[in-house]
Amino acid sequence: MKILEILVNGLSTGSIYALLAVGFVLIFKSTGILNFAQGELAMVGAFLCFSFVMLFQMPYLAGFVLSLVIGAFLGAVIDLVFFRRMVGKPMFATIMVTVGLASVISSIAGFVWGHDVYSLQSPFTAKNVSLGSLTISHGTMYTILISIVLFVVFLVFFNRSLYGVAMRAAAEDPDTAGLMGINVNKTHMMAWALGSLVAALSGIFLAEQSFVRISMSHTGIQAMAAAILGGMDSIKGAILGGIILGVVEGLAANYLSGLEFGSFRFGDIKEVAAFAIMIIILMIRPRGIFGKEKVERV
Repeated sequence: MKILEILVNGLSTGSIYALLAVGFVLIFKSTGILNFAQGELAMVGAFLCFSFVMLFQMPYLAGFVLSLVIGAFLGAVIDLVFFRRMVGKPMFATIMVTVGLASVISSIAGFVWGHDVYSLQSPFTAKNVSLGSLTISHGTMYTILISIVLFVVFLVFFNRSLYGVAMRAAAEDPDTAGLMGINVNKTHMMAWALGSLVAALSGIFLAEQSFVRISMSHTGIQAMAAAILGGMDSIKGAILGGIILGVVEGLAANYLSGLEFGSFRFGDIKEVAAFAIMIIILMIRPRGIFGKEKVERV
């Protein structure tokens, strides 16, 4: 049953990567901006939940929901303050703004919460369920189940709802979308709010399975790799990419790390293995698994 436990835990980790990757895609698909501060937004969401639940002794559900609300509000403020006037600007300029924003958020978080490592206790902490010889933590189960529900919601939202279509149109051609009656500023703000909310949620899930700390923002690197692997403009690609990376990391950590070949010994190569898979797939499909080639008519 060890392999099943590894796969389930990898699926849980992959769900967190996928949620964060969906946040990347939501913002990129709607605004054309590649947000390098997504990992920092996840870290802030985790610290907010930790503060409400552990420091202010709020009920877990209240702290959880309030953290998500503040996370969404933060995303809307970021759009209003930093990116409202950058619509249609070169991608390089917007990328550098998000890189600077990531540094600023990390610095502020370090000033407010410090650089210690904290633990977030939830109703699911240290509780397990046994299915025969397979033991799964409650946190792992609820991370996977909630992620599945959200994945379905986002797929339906982008492909079926009027707001989803409007967000895609605003990213494709803001000027034409505006002429067609779409409020481009509103759709961009909604995309940033949703992307930041999803980031905060993934940060809380990650904190419950590990710890709350400033360096957890580095998870954004894996999430971006997942989004690129699946196709940067594809929600279902981000989901699949995150799950692939999570499962590969789990398998590599258990079966490849520490292996010895003669006098050579592998260290912890789980992250290397995941990125190696990404490179191989991108060599075969440069636009990602579900990425679409854009054709421009002249």
